Amino acid sequence: MIMLSMITAIVFGTWWDSTAPFKIHFAVAAAIFAALFSAVLTIAFYPRSQRKLMLAGNQPSDKNLGWANDVAKRLSTPSAVIDGFNIIFANNAFLRELGMNGMRELVTNMPLTNMVHPSNHAALTNFMRHMKTNHEPHQTLTLRMLYVDGTTIPVHISLSPLNSEGQSNLNLLQFSSITQAQNDSELKSEKFNFPSLLNNIRQIIFINNVDQDIIYANTAWEILTDFSVSESINKPFLSFIHPEDILLVESRMNSLIQGKRQYFQIECRVITKNGSYRWIEIRASRSSNFKGERSSVIGTLTDITQLKQLEAAQKHNRHSPVDMIMTNIPSMVYRCKNDRDWTFEFVSDSCLEVTEYQPYELINSNNVTYMQLIHSEDRPRCWEHVQEQIAKQRKFQMIYRICTRTNKTRWVMEQGEGIFSASGELLALEGVVIDLSNDTSSQLEFGLREMLENRPDLIK
Repeated sequence: MIMLSMITAIVFGTWWDSTAPFKIHFAVAAAIFAALFSAVLTIAFYPRSQRKLMLAGNQPSDKNLGWANDVAKRLSTPSAVIDGFNIIFANNAFLRELGMNGMRELVTNMPLTNMVHPSNHAALTNFMRHMKTNHEPHQTLTLRMLYVDGTTIPVHISLSPLNSEGQSNLNLLQFSSITQAQNDSELKSEKFNFPSLLNNIRQIIFINNVDQDIIYANTAWEILTDFSVSESINKPFLSFIHPEDILLVESRMNSLIQGKRQYFQIECRVITKNGSYRWIEIRASRSSNFKGERSSVIGTLTDITQLKQLEAAQKHNRHSPVDMIMTNIPSMVYRCKNDRDWTFEFVSDSCLEVTEYQPYELINSNNVTYMQLIHSEDRPRCWEHVQEQIAKQRKFQMIYRICTRTNKTRWVMEQGEGIFSASGELLALEGVVIDLSNDTSSQLEFGLREMLENRPDLIK
């Protein structure tokens, strides 16, 4: 274009004549203007066109991308193919480690910085720039990546170029969590400084990773569970916990892993290899002090089975004051409705000794009610006294006669009270009925009868 314009200007210049027609002068001016305009366009757009050509040459081809994605897919470690800062492909291990299973489409073409804690963005940028200019192998960077719930995971990352000519921004990014790296190196027996010391401790020492899998246990684990350490490593910790205690242990472990608490102590049961269970006390804490950072769990397990058995035996042999009364004095404890039958909802086994009826014969029974057992002459007085006392929300106490199954008449003393709700509603009556017949002489019985006839108000 420029050359044509210059030729045109020269040709018209040789024909220039001040006496020439106006059309010739106009043609020469147009040619010069076209030449200048073409020069300006060339200066402005030539660098950009060259840059686009260079970028086009550096863009990875579909063939290169397919090969790179296949490499990442076959790796068992968390890996991703990145073009500059954009994620082109992430393998299953990468997604699983960040809690993003099934979210590959969301991750594809996402900036890598979206998955890195903001405080580490500058370090990541410098690392990638350094790797691009120096091409030094086996270089790693420690930073915190973001889990799907917003918590962080400390990791080591490395970059490997995927273009041998170095003309592409295509790289293979790999990372491993620091806890996993510790499991792979620091916890190996040949590198661990105190294996014999830990294995001689009677308490179980364990370490769980962020997935609640056991990554370390000392030999005390074998004594407690009969499972060998080798067959327990990398298995879920919860698989050894009693089914009734799994929810409790899981919630406590998750709270540590997610940084919601620093320590917990609970009692639960662990299943042994023969199917029995042992009581243990778990004391565990986080391995990291950073808040909001996902962390492995380290702790101890203590066998408390004998202590639990001793507590159960003491509880079985322990007697309350009511137990002592029921043992030494013929009496029965009850809970009943405040209906006209005083229908029992509960009565102790000792009712057989007092009434000669079994508990199941009196509880919620329509055939035999406690009101029917009270002597017919005493029923009105007893009913009125109880109603009067519970109306005032006071305890009641009275002496009256009952008729047993064999029609024996027995003097009893009853003490009880109404059970009320927070709103003041009467829910039930509870109390104890004590048999006085065994300790009452004929003279005392005669006195009670005379008192009942002359001063019934006193026998309440």
